[in-house]
Amino acid sequence: MSETYRIKDKVMTWEELMGLDPVVLRALIHERVHHTVEVSLYHILSGRRRAPTNLGEQTKILLEVWKQRNLPMGDKDIKWAMNYVELAERVVEKEEIFLDAKLPEPFAEKEMEAVDKLIFQRRSIRQWKDEKVPDWMIERIIEAGQAAPNACNMQCQRFLVLKDEESMNIIKGDVGVAPVKIVICSDMRIYDWMGFPDHTPQNIYMDAAAVADHMMLMAHALGLGGVWLTHRPIQIERLRKHLNLPDYLRMDTHVAFGWPDEAPIKSARMPLRDTIINLKEYNSKK
Repeated sequence: MSETYRIKDKVMTWEELMGLDPVVLRALIHERVHHTVEVSLYHILSGRRRAPTNLGEQTKILLEVWKQRNLPMGDKDIKWAMNYVELAERVVEKEEIFLDAKLPEPFAEKEMEAVDKLIFQRRSIRQWKDEKVPDWMIERIIEAGQAAPNACNMQCQRFLVLKDEESMNIIKGDVGVAPVKIVICSDMRIYDWMGFPDHTPQNIYMDAAAVADHMMLMAHALGLGGVWLTHRPIQIERLRKHLNLPDYLRMDTHVAFGWPDEAPIKSARMPLRDTIINLKEYNSKK
């Protein structure tokens, strides 16, 4: 009888682990590091919690599966996971650990000027010049999207870069012809395996939204103009058929970018006093 391993909430044989889709396996490594090592480690180091003897064991098993399958060990996310496993082993052995990490610090005044410019001057641009956006800028925008917070660090978002007018017109909205559109997709193989559609379906939408926001900010910082768009289900199915995309790629939203050919007035926001919920006011009406 094959030996079994408890991974997340499943009991799996070695053969089942070796047969996992690499995409799911990678996301599972991220998720197990987060939930079984990262969340506990800093409580342990501060003395608020004792280290369990099995700290990091699930991740260690998954990394061995990754290695046995000759998958890339040099990728940054895998090295990150290996580092956490090493830290977990040292903690269990009661070794003294010094992490080269600093607490967040307030930005200097000059730095805050850049932050304010980034957040409060960004606006939606819907008309663009007929000029190409360099590939390095597109990659930088996608990198910014990757850096967004996401559920359990599973990193399920994928990016469909469209540059041809035929494909872009399938999801055309009330905007001009953009030099590039990036469709933010969710790899549902990961979410389905983890059970998210059943217990926390909202996280899938939140992940895509956080990614889009980061991308918009990076585009603004690069001097590009962008707009965050949505699409109808019929448009998505047409695009899926047109590009022969697999069913497991769910297209949640998309963003359009280019060199601005308009300078719209930045929309004003309502006063903070009308957006912050006053609990005393609500309670007084009971």
